[in-house]
Amino acid sequence: MTTTLIPRVLAATLLALQLGAAQAHNVWLEADASGGYLVQFGGHEGQLETYPADKLKSVQAFDRRGRKIDVALEPKPDGVRVKPERQAAMLAAHFDNGFFSKVEGGAMVNQPMTENPGATSGVHALKYHKTIIQWGVIAKQPLGQQFEIVALTADTPHAGQPMRVRVLFDGKPIGGIRLSLGEKGAAVTTAADGTATVTPAAGANQLLAIRRVPVANDPRTTSMSWEYLLAFPAH
Repeated sequence: MTTTLIPRVLAATLLALQLGAAQAHNVWLEADASGGYLVQFGGHEGQLETYPADKLKSVQAFDRRGRKIDVALEPKPDGVRVKPERQAAMLAAHFDNGFFSKVEGGAMVNQPMTENPGATSGVHALKYHKTIIQWGVIAKQPLGQQFEIVALTADTPHAGQPMRVRVLFDGKPIGGIRLSLGEKGAAVTTAADGTATVTPAAGANQLLAIRRVPVANDPRTTSMSWEYLLAFPAH
């Protein structure tokens, strides 16, 4: 069952990784000692940042067969703690970082252009995330996220061997999307059918996807940004 926490949104990752981002931020889930996960937010060389809990719209948990698992969300001073009712094979999150805008030559501020006098550009940043804890049927099952990376296999990938994925937008394959394993990984682009091939390393991997488009006729912003982070283990 999807659990919602106040309006707004986020995308997330587990696997205790530093997910720095050049000109971007990511969300991830870090396991704690009591079987829960802490939703964390950061970027720029992996430095953590605090965030309002209401930016986290939802967190979902699933077992290997794709059955939903109830989760409890608990706001904490350093983020939001997630506790699945039982062992999860996959976690997914949706995070809305809100509107940012800037005056020409100035710094970005977390306000829509309508609330930032003189602003000449803006972006609405949405983030989605998925962590595969245990590979299984759920790994290749679309979850219905607006922007989503879906593995095309249910089996644990092998390090150094090709792995195919498909990127979806509004449930449909989308071409021309940039993917990379980590912020500094070599970029690949999805084909017209939304597919791409990447080569994971042994251990924890993080596959990133970005889609940015201009926006017209919205006084709050001039662009939309969708970012996805798929975290998964490989042998």
